[in-house]
Amino acid sequence: MGWSPLEDDKSSGDEVIGDEPYDRVSQCFRDVVADYQRDLKRKPSLRELVGTVKAVLEAQLQDFTSDGATSELAGLTFKTRPIPKRQKYAVGDILKATAANGEPIYGRIFDDSDDLGPMVGVYDSLGMPSRDLDGIIRRSLIVKVFPIHREFLEKRAWLVIGNRAVLKEDKRLPRGPLQIFGTNAQLEVANHYYGLEAAPFRDVDDFMIGKRRGN
Repeated sequence: MGWSPLEDDKSSGDEVIGDEPYDRVSQCFRDVVADYQRDLKRKPSLRELVGTVKAVLEAQLQDFTSDGATSELAGLTFKTRPIPKRQKYAVGDILKATAANGEPIYGRIFDDSDDLGPMVGVYDSLGMPSRDLDGIIRRSLIVKVFPIHREFLEKRAWLVIGNRAVLKEDKRLPRGPLQIFGTNAQLEVANHYYGLEAAPFRDVDDFMIGKRRGN
């Protein structure tokens, strides 16, 4: 399991969040949404969802946190802001992101499922021009095909730049573990492959094709 520093202005610097806790809380929220849809035929509002979390923490802070023995929850606030129109995507879409060295790199959506979401692999394509779509998809993969959070596509962390039909041979490309990360893991693995960043998580080799390049 990978652990990352908690990015919070009030963090002590030693506090972390993990991939598995992220997935567990995400599943909890999915269960809550299912309850609302079953009984009220709609998703909860953000105020309702945060209000539920607040009620649980007020009642059980001592059970769930290391702070609970000496503190009580005084409030829980949130802020929202408008976001650009969410990017639409489809199987076969060719995706562009920016690697850690500022150069473009390209991936592709090879499959999509209701349970796991889009399945994305990354080509050995660092620095290639975005106009050469056919050249990009002829490259071999460096990052195996595995699930990505829809948010990273909808909010344009990977930009859709074109589409090519997924062929039978594409469906036989190496698949990584069916693990969904709370970070842009496909890009992180690609950066590590090219020697641009340290390993983003312990089992990174399971998601990467071939040996890491660079020093």
